[in-house]
Amino acid sequence: MPDAVPSLRDLQRVVKAGIRAPSSSPSGAAGVLNPQRGTPGAERLAVYAQGYQTRIHQALAEAYPAIRHLLGERTFAKMAEAYAQRHPSRDYNLSKAGRHLPEFLVDWSATTTLPFLPDVATLERLVAHAFHAADMSARPLEALAALPPSAWDAVRLEFQPWVGVLASAWPVLDVWEARAQPRASINIALEDRPQHVVVFRRGFEVVCERLDPSAYALLHALLSGAALGDACAQAAQGEPSNASSTIQAWFERWASQGWIAEWRES
Repeated sequence: MPDAVPSLRDLQRVVKAGIRAPSSSPSGAAGVLNPQRGTPGAERLAVYAQGYQTRIHQALAEAYPAIRHLLGERTFAKMAEAYAQRHPSRDYNLSKAGRHLPEFLVDWSATTTLPFLPDVATLERLVAHAFHAADMSARPLEALAALPPSAWDAVRLEFQPWVGVLASAWPVLDVWEARAQPRASINIALEDRPQHVVVFRRGFEVVCERLDPSAYALLHALLSGAALGDACAQAAQGEPSNASSTIQAWFERWASQGWIAEWRES
């Protein structure tokens, strides 16, 4: 009795597995792909598998230049291959292929000696997102200022999608800024140097700046959807001296940079 013909879905699964993780499924591909002109099916499939791995490597290298520089080409290539197998791309847009890299690096082997890698990757992910994010149409801020004081407590701000923040136990901004230096010359003190960073876009340029911890706490709360009154009250506890003027100065700067796009009264 002839062998059962595999279904189209089974064929798709074998081919997909052979492209995403060729080392784990060569026999499966060989069993369903016919040879052509003397070339085995598994060998032909390997061409596509190599192309897939190359494109994932290129996408990660473009989105994470600091990680690539810190690891070096050989280690970065091994990392990219391991990442592609654990997080196979399901998007047509390769700019999204590396979105899971920060969590992947948490338990990756090299992180034991470079514990700041996940935070550096998170920063680079914010940079990539800021670069690609579209602008929201912004309401004039005069309308917000015209609200009665009693309404401010319930106001929730909506920021441009290219604004992001990061709190790290490491000097993550210093490490990221060293991505153009020769690896042998990088000498950054790491211990007891936490940094808070804001990422935003200025024109066509993505900017990363350090934030005061209290300013970070306020901005993070607002980005997370906290009511303006609650977030400012919490920030004032961290700035007991001239709290109102300090918070006002932060808002004036954020407004001048065009970070605030919309608000609503809840």
